[in-house]
Amino acid sequence: MTDHPHLGTLIPQLLVERGIDTVFGIPGVHTVELYRGLPGSGLTHITPRHEQGAGFMADGYARASGKPAACFIVTGPGLLNIATAMGQALADSIPMLVITTLNPRATLGRGEGRLHELRGQSVVGREVSALALTVLTGEQLIPALDEAFAFLASARPGPVLIEIPIDLLSEPFSGPVTSLRKPAGPPPPAAGDVEAAAALIAGASNPLVIAGGGCVLGAQAVRGLIDRLGAATLLTANAKGILPPGHPLLAGGCMLTSALHAAIGEADLILALGTELGETEFWYGNEGLGLNGPVIRVDIDARQLHRNVPSALPVVGDAGAFAAALAPLVEAVPNGRAYAERLRIARMEGADPRYTRHRPLLEALWQVLPDAVVAADSTAASYGGNFMAEPPAPRRWMSAATGFGTLGYALPAAIGAKVARPDVPVVCIIGDGGLQFTLPELASAADAGAPIIVLLWNDQRYGEIEEYMVRNQIAPLGVKLHATDFAAAAKAFGAAHVAACSLGEVKAAMLAAAKHPVTTVIEMDASHYA
Repeated sequence: MTDHPHLGTLIPQLLVERGIDTVFGIPGVHTVELYRGLPGSGLTHITPRHEQGAGFMADGYARASGKPAACFIVTGPGLLNIATAMGQALADSIPMLVITTLNPRATLGRGEGRLHELRGQSVVGREVSALALTVLTGEQLIPALDEAFAFLASARPGPVLIEIPIDLLSEPFSGPVTSLRKPAGPPPPAAGDVEAAAALIAGASNPLVIAGGGCVLGAQAVRGLIDRLGAATLLTANAKGILPPGHPLLAGGCMLTSALHAAIGEADLILALGTELGETEFWYGNEGLGLNGPVIRVDIDARQLHRNVPSALPVVGDAGAFAAALAPLVEAVPNGRAYAERLRIARMEGADPRYTRHRPLLEALWQVLPDAVVAADSTAASYGGNFMAEPPAPRRWMSAATGFGTLGYALPAAIGAKVARPDVPVVCIIGDGGLQFTLPELASAADAGAPIIVLLWNDQRYGEIEEYMVRNQIAPLGVKLHATDFAAAAKAFGAAHVAACSLGEVKAAMLAAAKHPVTTVIEMDASHYA
C-alpha cells in the first residue's frame, strides 16, 4: 500500500494551482481517473454533447476571458472529434490546454485492437497543436505542465496538447505537486528594432496601421500608439474593438473590395501589428494586398514575419509591448483622419450585397445589448460582420469565418463565452446549416446554466456554397436543406424559440432573451429579409 495519491487524481489540483478554473469534457473510461480528483478541486466542469463542442467551448471561453481553459479528452475518437476545434484555435491563435489519454504504454503501436486505439495518435495531435507533449513517466508530469504553461504565457497562443497513457494515470505520484516557477511573459521587442521603426515612420506622410488579434492583450498600448501617431487603422476580425465605434482613425474591417484595395495602395508605409496578413483576414484571393510602401511587421512568432507579405523591418516581439515602446518616439501625421475616412468609404464601395444586407442587424447588436459578446459562425452575417461589425471593446466579436473556417463553431463557442462571462449577454450568430452541426449543444447550455441568445439565419440551404457554385457556373447540388422545425428542436433541448419577421422584432426578442433564464433561439426566416 502507498499513501501517495494517483497521478490522475492530482492533475485537477495541479491545473488549479496554475490558474485553470474551468474544464470541458465528456467523461469516458479512458479519462475517469482525471475525474477522481475533480470534486473539491475548485474546477468548474462543463459537459458538452460532443468533444468538438468541448474544444469550441474552450475557444469561446479564452476569447471572451483572455485566459485558457482545459479539456479532458479520451483516446482515439475523442482526440479526432476535438481536432477540428483545435484546428480553428490554432489558426486564430487561441489558447487552450487539451489533456488527452493514450492506451497503456505496453500496448502502444501494437495494433492489438484495444479500445479507442488510434495508430499514430500523437502525429494527429501535433498537427493541430501549437505545442504537443507526451508524458510517459510520473517524473515527466511537472516538467510537462511547466513547459505547457510557460508556452501559454509567453509564445504565440494556440492549443497545447498533453498526452498521458491511461495506466500512468493510476500510478502513485510521489513527486512534488507544486511548481514555484512563474512563467515569463511574452518577449519584448529589441530596442534597436523600435528605434528603426520610429525612423521609418518619421519618413512617411501617409502611414497605415493594420492591427490583428496579436494586439488584443496589449489593446490599450496599441490604441495609445494609434492615437499618438494619428494614422488610419484597419482592424482584422480578431482585433475588433481595439478602436471603438466612431473613432476618427478607425477605417473599418478588412473585407477587401476593389475600391479598398486601391485605397490601401495609397499608404506609403504599413505598420502591421500582430497579424498574419492572411487570405481570410482580407479575402484577397490570389491578387494579394497591393501594399506599395515599406512594411514594418511585428509578431510574437518569428515565422510569421515573412509570410504573405515581405517585411522591410521584421520585429519579433509582443505587439502591445512594441506599441508602448514606440509611442513616445513618433509624432502625429497630418492626414490620418482624412485617409481613414477615404478607407471607410472605399470598403463599402462595391461591397457584396449578400453581406451588406446584414448591416442593420450588425449595427443593432450593441445598440440593444451594449455589453454583449458575439460569437459568429461561418455564415453570411459573420462575413459581413468581419468588416462591418464595430464592437465597443476587444473580446466582443469572435468569428469562425476566418482561418480554419469551421461550421458549427458559434453555438458551443458562445456557451464557453457565457461560462467565462456570466455577467453579460452572449449572442450566437449562425445559419441553419451551421446550427445543425452542433445543435445538441443547446442542451449543454441548459446543463451549464449558461443561457445564450441564438440569432438563427434560416434560408434552408448552405447559402454561401450555393451562391459560390452558381457564380462559378456549377449546378448547385447538395446545398438544399430539409425545412427543420427549429421551434420543436429548441424545446427538445431546453431552449425557448421566437420567430422574428423584422429587425424590430429581432431587437425586441434580444432584449427579452437577455432577461430569460434559458437559451432563446431567435429564428429569422431569410425570405422576410429580402
